[in-house]
Amino acid sequence: MRAVALLGLHVKDHDVRQFELPDVNLFSGNELDPTDQPDAALIFGGDGTIHRHLGGLALKQIPALIVPMGSANDFAQCIGIDSVASARAAWQRFCAGSHNTRSIDLGTIQPLQQLSQDLPPDKADAVPWQSDSLETLHFVPDGPRKDLPQMGTRIMQSQLRRATDAEREIARTIFYGCIAGTGLDAAVNRLTLKQSRWLRGHGGYVIALVQTLGSFRPPRITLSVEVGGSWQTRIDEPGFLVAAGIAPQYGHGMRLTHHARMDDGLLDVCFVRKLSKVRLLRLFRVVYGGRHIGMKEVEYFPAERLRIVTDPVTEVFADGEPICTTPVELGVRRNALRVIVP
Repeated sequence: MRAVALLGLHVKDHDVRQFELPDVNLFSGNELDPTDQPDAALIFGGDGTIHRHLGGLALKQIPALIVPMGSANDFAQCIGIDSVASARAAWQRFCAGSHNTRSIDLGTIQPLQQLSQDLPPDKADAVPWQSDSLETLHFVPDGPRKDLPQMGTRIMQSQLRRATDAEREIARTIFYGCIAGTGLDAAVNRLTLKQSRWLRGHGGYVIALVQTLGSFRPPRITLSVEVGGSWQTRIDEPGFLVAAGIAPQYGHGMRLTHHARMDDGLLDVCFVRKLSKVRLLRLFRVVYGGRHIGMKEVEYFPAERLRIVTDPVTEVFADGEPICTTPVELGVRRNALRVIVP
């Protein structure tokens, strides 16, 4: 077996050595080689490190083991890996042939300006990959198909063009694994990027929230969902934040999209309308248990696709990383990632 270890910034050699096993060729790097097809990938890091590799892993369908070693490890927790020890146990099972993998969805982000530029005028409202899956591109859970019959030259050229188009589409698509959103949460995340790694892992978000809250002014947020092939406005009012989750939590256990499942093909959308800042602080106290759902200031609903427009323009963050600015479209890629689980 050949496996690549993709390393976060603070990972040391001894962290990787404990995952070396007999008959496993484990080599290290910072990026996934686009020309290589290893049997597995081990990601040593937190949510930000995972986020950086999602596109390549989705294209190649390489089983990925998450080794939680970041300042935030919410993605690992959501798939049942709560420590380095549990990751090592899952890796040992996988290498012993236990097939302990699971296919999960990923969220997708497309700036609306990019969509209009990439598509011809008569297709401006179409969705790339809407009817395609990685399987139709001859990628299956075990890697590229090897059991296909020999094809004629023209068919092979067509399939090569199709695979190249898939690579280009992946390159244009921004994936996320936990939660994406904008508003107050994005402003707080922007401030936490200036904090030390230790502070981010020990209450830095709460400190940044208090620092941001005094000057924050809720933007007008327009949320549109697709219904029957057309876009319909669901919300159009000032709001503190909107978040769309593939997973239930982020930010060290904040369960903002508490009911999200990673394999149901849906985004869980949480919108927090304008409210007093005292009330908002109470919301952040209860969000760790998901008890904000049901509050009158919170609207919570599922969606396959979501468009967000804000006035003024605001930043969009995903998995704690800055992505783009509004307007933006969020969606779901079904069964996009294979993960090794305990």
